Amino acid sequence: MTDNPIFAVAARAEALRAQGADVITLAAGEPQAATSAVVVEAAVAAVRDPATHHYGTAQGDPDLRALVATVVAADTGLSWTAADVQIGLGAKHALFLATQALIDAGDEVLVAAPGWPGHAEVVVAAGGIPVPVATDEEFRFSVEALDRCRTPRTRALILSSPGNPTGAVHSESRLRQIADWADQHGIWVISDDIYRAFDYTGTYRSILRVAPQLRDRTVVVGGVSKEHAMTGWRVGWLAASPEVVASARLHVSRTITHVPTVNQRAAHAALGDTGTPAEAARDYQRRRALLVDALNGIDGIDCPLPDGGMFAFPDVSRLLRDRGWADSADLAAWLLDTVHLAVVPGEAFNAPGRIRVCFAVDDDTLITAVERLHTALGPAAHEPAAPQLEEAR
Repeated sequence: MTDNPIFAVAARAEALRAQGADVITLAAGEPQAATSAVVVEAAVAAVRDPATHHYGTAQGDPDLRALVATVVAADTGLSWTAADVQIGLGAKHALFLATQALIDAGDEVLVAAPGWPGHAEVVVAAGGIPVPVATDEEFRFSVEALDRCRTPRTRALILSSPGNPTGAVHSESRLRQIADWADQHGIWVISDDIYRAFDYTGTYRSILRVAPQLRDRTVVVGGVSKEHAMTGWRVGWLAASPEVVASARLHVSRTITHVPTVNQRAAHAALGDTGTPAEAARDYQRRRALLVDALNGIDGIDCPLPDGGMFAFPDVSRLLRDRGWADSADLAAWLLDTVHLAVVPGEAFNAPGRIRVCFAVDDDTLITAVERLHTALGPAAHEPAAPQLEEAR
């Protein structure tokens, strides 16, 4: 099993930074912001509470599970209880718990191409075979493409909307088609909703909101990492049918025992803070526009406006041809070495000829990154004026 290629970019950036280079990282799949003070103070109080110094339950803190159930209920329009929720070490762990509950060795799970490599990784870790499904020109699944990849071994589909790295949000009509197809063929849907708070089109819907009949064959995965800037706290969850939750609970009990109780208390405080995700979404929407405009101002780059998420995903194939780079990995390495700007090559997402650029950073960082991009790639005679900080805010 290979490591996530995004980590290699981060490691190279850290190595340069350790040598004294002023590296700007737009490669990370996380918000640059610190976790909110409300959450931090809740964690401090939890550390001081002797109750958190001892073992907790494998399924997760009952109060946190009950609160997660209300969040999932609000998204899906269906009734959920604490018993329907399993707490994991982040959404990635929850995805693994879902796949190991659903598949046997050799079973196939459909994943998006382009798509986040972690989806394929958790399938492999659970003993399954990830099958990439080519998305359409707007990076969405079509039933036709899904059916072309379906075999008698197909057990599940991992659906992420908004997606990573594409930011694509599936429409209600498309979700309904996917749900009907999955229902017809007895295929499970693992709905990775980690970017649910960052929808800039107003069209995000949970697949269960559109197709409640899939309730017993859908696993809803979420967490606090993205919308609450808590990637390092490692708290995620799945909501699912009793047999999936029972399998996940048993796996947690036999391996990690439970997610640290202090972290669960922090996550509980985060879910009570609706203001932080809303403010982040407003900031990201504005920064998304700034970054996409800047990328489209460079000859040879074509950057669509993402529906949601935290990333721009431009097509740089013409730039590669014009400048003589073999692939987007070469371009990413050149940007890192030349102007100390880290981005992720599209090869990491099964999308050669593209790069992923994160806009979940502060204004100053993003503006400096844009300036470096134009210094490196934009001919001076055609270089647009650098955006002004006061305008960006």
